[in-house]
Amino acid sequence: MSNWTPLVAAGAATLLLYAPLLAGLAADWTRFPNQSHGFAVPVIAAYLIWMRRGALAAELSGSSLAASSARSNAGFVVLAAALGVLVIGSLTGETFLARISLPIALLGVVLFVGGPRVLCHLWVGLAYLFFMVPLPYLPLKTLTYRSRLFDASATAMALRSLGVPVLQEGVMLHLANMTLEVADECSSVAGIAALIALGVAYAQMKPRPLWARSALVLAAAPLGLGANIVRLILTALAAYLLGPIALDNIIHRFGGTTVFLATMLLLLALDRLLSCAARSRE
Repeated sequence: MSNWTPLVAAGAATLLLYAPLLAGLAADWTRFPNQSHGFAVPVIAAYLIWMRRGALAAELSGSSLAASSARSNAGFVVLAAALGVLVIGSLTGETFLARISLPIALLGVVLFVGGPRVLCHLWVGLAYLFFMVPLPYLPLKTLTYRSRLFDASATAMALRSLGVPVLQEGVMLHLANMTLEVADECSSVAGIAALIALGVAYAQMKPRPLWARSALVLAAAPLGLGANIVRLILTALAAYLLGPIALDNIIHRFGGTTVFLATMLLLLALDRLLSCAARSRE
């Protein structure tokens, strides 16, 4: 356990330094539903590290951590840079910069205290913490509006192909019996970070060829975006056929959860196809 002490103490000290910032993050996760996946990110990150506990324990079982040769001065440079970003972000009110410095600081601490070989086992879990930081407000707002326009256009096109009369006016969809709005909460972009985080986590859950992992990560966001558009189409179609009652149901109220679960099922199906492809290559 003595070989673990410097690493654990340094990590705990870093988290203590960032405690006020983490409290603010948790408050945002609670306040904004499209950021609520942030609560799951540290848990998944811990699990990704736990999966490598055997190799990490073997690395720390010797005296390598105690030896100065195991440490890397590059880790000090990374840690100093992260703390500099924290100071700049805090002084300028750029919370994104301040928050994004946390995983960088943890990576620097591990590199400095444990060295490159220890970092090799921990970097995946620590880097996963980037997904808990919400994107900057202004770029996200612009991207969300463009996504709403795209989602509205795709939904209107699909409804017309199904014989449903609809007039699109920006993000508004005028049906014969009611008008629908593709709101910020309905946008595909709202959950994009959660979808990418889902793909990365799923790809790391078991040993896979690199090409299969890459395919799962790259496919998560497009699958989620497609699932969200299908949800919008079904919602609009139900509203046209049934009226306002179609909007007062659990699937509509918890649309983000619906898309997340649908994306998970699609990733499972894609994983099965990739597994079959991998076996055919053998």
